[in-house]
Amino acid sequence: MTINVYWASLEKEWLRAEEPEPIYKGFVKDIKLKDGGTDLQYCPAVKDYMKNTFALKSIYDYNFKIIDNENNVMSYFYDQQFLNEHVTVRSKVEKVFSFTQKIVFFTEEKSLNTSVGISPFLEDNNITKRCKVIPGIVDIGRWFRIIDFAFYLKEGYDSFEIKDGEIFQYLKFDTKDKIVFKQFRANEKLKSYTEDTSNAGRNRIHKSRTLETYYSKFTYKKEIMKEIKENLIKNK
Repeated sequence: MTINVYWASLEKEWLRAEEPEPIYKGFVKDIKLKDGGTDLQYCPAVKDYMKNTFALKSIYDYNFKIIDNENNVMSYFYDQQFLNEHVTVRSKVEKVFSFTQKIVFFTEEKSLNTSVGISPFLEDNNITKRCKVIPGIVDIGRWFRIIDFAFYLKEGYDSFEIKDGEIFQYLKFDTKDKIVFKQFRANEKLKSYTEDTSNAGRNRIHKSRTLETYYSKFTYKKEIMKEIKENLIKNK
């Protein structure tokens, strides 16, 4: 069986976004390129662990640095508006940040738990060198929200860096079925739906609400799917 997972980049530069790539495919290719190789690519335990786990690539070159004033961080890349829209300072003292590249995943399935923010453990890049990535689980059949990329900067680092095309996180779908990605273009109505879900958790005193509390209020899945299907990008 197959499961359709609909996805879109909500960035202005969305045309540069690439479909998530299966990490097992890259793992096998990397092993075969090495002299001598190993038999790990034939290990069923490895293959099963990596099944339906995919890599997300950055569409930006970017960096920012912690500074000792009220602005918290600064960057020489792009402008202040870009920094404001893409960087969230969660704790300057603890060096916890988010660097958001707005991307959303959704499915017609009644429920599909998806682990996001998985550290790209097979890579050797700026993310694995500098960051401790913070994972989470979201049900993309019951919630329509931009996924986060939150992290701690590791000891000895006071700056974040990422390159265009660099794998910055993995995501894993909790199913044995084959995942088929279908890209759509996010119109203003769909963007407004992601804003609704993102804003649902803001400005509350009690922060112990469960995801089920939010999922129970998500009553417009049919409207979202209608918009998605009307905005599918063909030949994908």
